[in-house]
Amino acid sequence: MTPAISLRGIGKKYRISPSRSSRLGEILSFGKAKRSHEFWALQDFSLDVEPGTTLGVVGRNGAGKSTLLSIISGVLRPTMGEVEVEGRLSAIFGIGTGFNPLFTGRENAMLSGLILGIEHEEMVERFDDIEAFADIGEFMDQPIKTYSSGMRSRLGFAVAINVEPDVLVIDEALSAGDSAFKKKAIQRMYALKDSGSTVLFVSHSMGMVKRFCTEAVLLHKGRLVTAGSPEEVVDYYEEMLAKSQEMKDAKASELDKQLDYEIEHEDEEDTPTKGEDLSSEGTPNTRMVVGGAEILGLELLDENGRPADTLFSGAPLTVRVRLRYDEAVEESILGITLHSERAGLEVFSTDTALEGVPLGRKDEGEQTTVDFTFVVPLGSGTYNVDASLTDPQAGGSDVARTEHPATFEITQDGALAPVKGLVDLPTDVEIHGPEGRQERPA
Repeated sequence: MTPAISLRGIGKKYRISPSRSSRLGEILSFGKAKRSHEFWALQDFSLDVEPGTTLGVVGRNGAGKSTLLSIISGVLRPTMGEVEVEGRLSAIFGIGTGFNPLFTGRENAMLSGLILGIEHEEMVERFDDIEAFADIGEFMDQPIKTYSSGMRSRLGFAVAINVEPDVLVIDEALSAGDSAFKKKAIQRMYALKDSGSTVLFVSHSMGMVKRFCTEAVLLHKGRLVTAGSPEEVVDYYEEMLAKSQEMKDAKASELDKQLDYEIEHEDEEDTPTKGEDLSSEGTPNTRMVVGGAEILGLELLDENGRPADTLFSGAPLTVRVRLRYDEAVEESILGITLHSERAGLEVFSTDTALEGVPLGRKDEGEQTTVDFTFVVPLGSGTYNVDASLTDPQAGGSDVARTEHPATFEITQDGALAPVKGLVDLPTDVEIHGPEGRQERPA
């Protein structure tokens, strides 16, 4: 039997810098040198998936799961190796990835079908089912940019499952839906499974992987660790996580004890905080542990040191990151990245190495606060900031990363000059006459 999906020696390489700066970020850094290195998101991955298989793909964040599904779906091209997919493939990535934000839901649904090779008349016949499943009412005829994340998730799922795919790829597609929608979506996934469709399923819900999948694979640092029944693979994965956690948390940290105390007393009014505050200035804690360190908090402050919820274009912004080292390190690099929600782009990024301010050696248990201050000559809109700590001696791999980005709004109120695009770049304008002589305004 011909495999529904055949992967042979798949590898995907990226060239990244410690600051993860984009081309626009390079412009905004005014020509500062960038140090880059190669990163393999996938290495030597080979696998055959038989028709009718429901394959669960599990692994920690950064293991290469989404990269693998993107390559199978044709969204990414592998650096090396061969990919073969038999039949019509439909993919659901996150919350409506791939939709044109300026098109309406109806236009995006029709366009998705046409891209998959479905005739226009056939898509018109299927549209009632898509509309009923998405259940977003009059928003079906509104631009996608007006949708909430849950509405984009509903529409993306509705389109993908109503084009009768031979292969369905699902990458954490249920994360933004409400409980009623999740129930309806899971029922349809079971129906597709029973009809003989091949399904690739990425989820952090190990219970769902065990119940829904017929086979599973475990990825770790871009490599295939093991493949087999969902029960065997999930058990192996959980054992691997437990061992990693034991090494990382030989004893509970003071912050863990503090969090336990808060949870125990969460129903009491005016509960005193045990030990130090979870965060300063009342900002929610942004703690995320990956290995070796913790990002305890990420704050955005204006020029007066107050929380920066809203700023005018051109105003100064301070990004304050608080760190705690669980292990002694000789050197680490703290970076921040600024994203535009409207454009879906990385606008700017920098780090302590790029700015020439090394963090130096840190002892176990040591805490550090780092401030990045810069102006934001940006257009109106919502922007997100996240932070990551990397180990230069481990190829720039993440040690810690923020779980949730901090958000602020840019307005043009109070700005010296309006910004019409995404960013205001310093510009010189010269006017030259017909013979090349520079003309000066009268």
